[in-house]
Amino acid sequence: MAPRACLFAFLLVLSAEAHALDTRASYRYRIHHQIFGDIGEHRMAVARRGDAIVVEHTAELAVEILEFTAFHRRTRFREVWRDDRLIEFDGLIEDNGEPFPVSARAEGDRLVIDGSAGRIEAPPGTTPSEPSLEFAIRREWFFDSKTGELLNATVTPAGREPLKLGDRVVDAIKYEVTGDLEQQVWFDATGAWVQWRLWRQGAAITLVRE
Repeated sequence: MAPRACLFAFLLVLSAEAHALDTRASYRYRIHHQIFGDIGEHRMAVARRGDAIVVEHTAELAVEILEFTAFHRRTRFREVWRDDRLIEFDGLIEDNGEPFPVSARAEGDRLVIDGSAGRIEAPPGTTPSEPSLEFAIRREWFFDSKTGELLNATVTPAGREPLKLGDRVVDAIKYEVTGDLEQQVWFDATGAWVQWRLWRQGAAITLVRE
């Protein structure tokens, strides 16, 4: 592709992402476990409020074995972004009823994180371990959304890939995340994630937009 065409395509993607964030958008994702099948649902809402972008997540999943609930999780996160920087985060994960709250606030040139891992002063570009928007994954430092632990990872763009979502195909850009955080995330042209794959105890868990 000619340099001018590449630049035009890049500007189109930026324009689409900016336009998408001008209005509230809601997404629903199916959670699929490699062994146990469909185990739950994740929802994400994105809205611009003044000069900030607010992202809210809710999720619930349950692993059933012989009609017995072996594991149950509820999740609630709220992120506030300004100029591509996380300025507020409030999260709560409940595993089998046990709460794991995490909060983070931008203070000067640091992000101060409080969770079960203690109080951590992280670099200002640090972001939650769960994906939200494409600009937020292009980082080096993350924090565990359950414990607040600081994680170092390498994020590598892995090209574009067509993903089939129901009866339509979405052209998505894929990122490989390796290091303290191991996952793959795909984003659409608006910058919202379309698919997310991670691994727990050797089994893949894939969240796919519906």
